[in-house]
Amino acid sequence: MQREELLRTYQDELLIAAGRLFDIAGALRLVPGYEGCANLVYEYERAGQTMILRASSRPDRPAGQIEAELEFVRYLAAHGVRVSVPVPSRNGNLLETVHLGGAALHLVSFVRGRGMRVPDNDYRYRDDAPIEEYFQNWGRVLGQLHALAKAYRPAGGRSRRPDWFALHRDKLAEERVPERLPVVRARIRALLREIRALPQEGNSYGLLHGDFNDGNFTVDYENGDITVFDFDDCCYFWFAYELAAAWEGGIGRVMFRGLERRRAFMEHYMQQVLEGYNRENALSDEWLARLPIFIRLIQVEEFLHFVQYIDDPDDEMQSHLNYLIRCIEDDIPYMGFFDEIYNPGRPFLL
Repeated sequence: MQREELLRTYQDELLIAAGRLFDIAGALRLVPGYEGCANLVYEYERAGQTMILRASSRPDRPAGQIEAELEFVRYLAAHGVRVSVPVPSRNGNLLETVHLGGAALHLVSFVRGRGMRVPDNDYRYRDDAPIEEYFQNWGRVLGQLHALAKAYRPAGGRSRRPDWFALHRDKLAEERVPERLPVVRARIRALLREIRALPQEGNSYGLLHGDFNDGNFTVDYENGDITVFDFDDCCYFWFAYELAAAWEGGIGRVMFRGLERRRAFMEHYMQQVLEGYNRENALSDEWLARLPIFIRLIQVEEFLHFVQYIDDPDDEMQSHLNYLIRCIEDDIPYMGFFDEIYNPGRPFLL
């Protein structure tokens, strides 16, 4: 069931059921959803602590998959990672399922991490700390996750989280790309084939967060501690993918600058991320050299999301899509960020 349909048709019943199951006495505040968000997320207060309630009704997230997600989160917490931990319902269950109008809604509640997301603070970091602390902490937490993923084994008899290809099967369907873009189809097909052929070594492949970015962790502005949340996309994939996502996470800080400034900043930024990462985990030079492959994949994911608007009359949307198409067709690395195609006055637009 789509998010908007849930809100429109079942929100009142949902809030009553959730309040009863998780002993919610006060108001539930809906968290605005970003484009593509499929879950309903609410905040509420309990004993002075901000809590999160997540409600989902998705065929690609059955109860077993959510239980596998929660098991991984609890494993990370037990081994010292700051994560938004799930809390039991009044029945003692981490996952509760309610049936409304024939739809099964899966409810989970979490403790919200301390602090706030840096994007919610206009990307300003702690006044008394250098921004490099933030970059290094980003890498360090990512390194923690990957180091622990190497040793993680799901409990016997439980559902296992899917790999990245299975999780995104519908999004990766070739039919999503219009037939009038045969070169794009061929490039995407070749990229996916190249990635599938990579070796699944224990030191480079494991269960990932799957959507690790600055929108999915809070920062304690008193000490810089990061708390990670939203493991809804956790899946098995190569660790290099999340370092590539970290690379993408830095471009917004220098996207309006000239080429030399962009190059210098991104080199410094990734040095800091990797310095933090290497305190907890290490990838070989061979795998670090593959980061551009996964950066290309991230750009392909962006295209596959926005291709649904390919006939939209909005000029800016068309310009952005044309930029993505050009980068994919011409195999331009690093999302075109260091190429002459990129115009800092019109970032990622043609």
